[in-house]
Amino acid sequence: MTQKASTSSCLVIGGGISGLIAATVLRDRNMQVTVVDKGRAIGGRMATRRIRNSQYGEGIFDYGAQYFTAQDPKFQALVNSWIQEGIVKEWSLNQQISRKVYYRGVNSNRSIAQHLAENLDVHTNIKAISFAWQDDHWQVLTANNETFLADVLILTPPLPQTLELLDRSQIQLPPETRHRLEEIVYHPCIALLALLAQPSQIPSPGGMHLDGTLLSWIACNQKKGISPQGNAVTLHATSEFSKIHWDIDNTVIANQLLEAASPWLGSSVIDYQVHRWRYSQPQTVYGEPYLVVTKPGPIVICGDAFIQPDVEGAVLSGLAAAEYLLG
Repeated sequence: MTQKASTSSCLVIGGGISGLIAATVLRDRNMQVTVVDKGRAIGGRMATRRIRNSQYGEGIFDYGAQYFTAQDPKFQALVNSWIQEGIVKEWSLNQQISRKVYYRGVNSNRSIAQHLAENLDVHTNIKAISFAWQDDHWQVLTANNETFLADVLILTPPLPQTLELLDRSQIQLPPETRHRLEEIVYHPCIALLALLAQPSQIPSPGGMHLDGTLLSWIACNQKKGISPQGNAVTLHATSEFSKIHWDIDNTVIANQLLEAASPWLGSSVIDYQVHRWRYSQPQTVYGEPYLVVTKPGPIVICGDAFIQPDVEGAVLSGLAAAEYLLG
């Protein structure tokens, strides 16, 4: 077993937007912060992927969160700073029923997470499996037998994964608190990423909400502005379709979703990938910005299941968790 000797006072488990926001706030207040994430790339559901083809170019796909809005003044100020830095831009969806301003990453939505992670101590492909409070600090064991040390933990994974981690670490919550967390369930979502031979028929600016039985969302990443060299289309299945077809073969899923999307494709499909988001979006929320566990040592739990189930909610929860620790 190798041990990472560290004087960092905070370990953030989960490198999605909530964990990254909390980490940057703490770092800016001169705390030493480490972020670990089990994924290959940082960002969680701020996810972007590439499909390359020698003849038809490289498709770049936002395949998790597609956009976000800002209602809270704190988040709006943060978004404004991202706009000034060239990280974020407005993306009007021309929704006649909504006057909200929609935002997206300039290069991709994952690029927002990458921007936040630039000056952080981030470790990807690291899965925390348990932790123990010893000698006045946490010792966090990972799947590859590394140990991270920290004075305080911030947990940001989806709540079922967080509860599993607490159970493996023999951390008991008050029964009422445990029950409230267990009541929060998530919509699943199957995403399909399709590289087309020709430009899609999806109207500008490249994103559409759908109310079909199979598809809830379709986006042309080229018209969106992030896939200049490839005709990259993202499809999101409805939660109902995703539940029923979760364990079905990818080819069957792709055939059904592409058939449903055919009126907006207008092209043959060169290549595709299927991704399953088991915890796409919370159906309900905890109702408070974060949860604090004090015994045997300090843990703060936050994420998009606490205030509101979207990017803004995840950011506000991360901000509140960091402010609690600083306070």
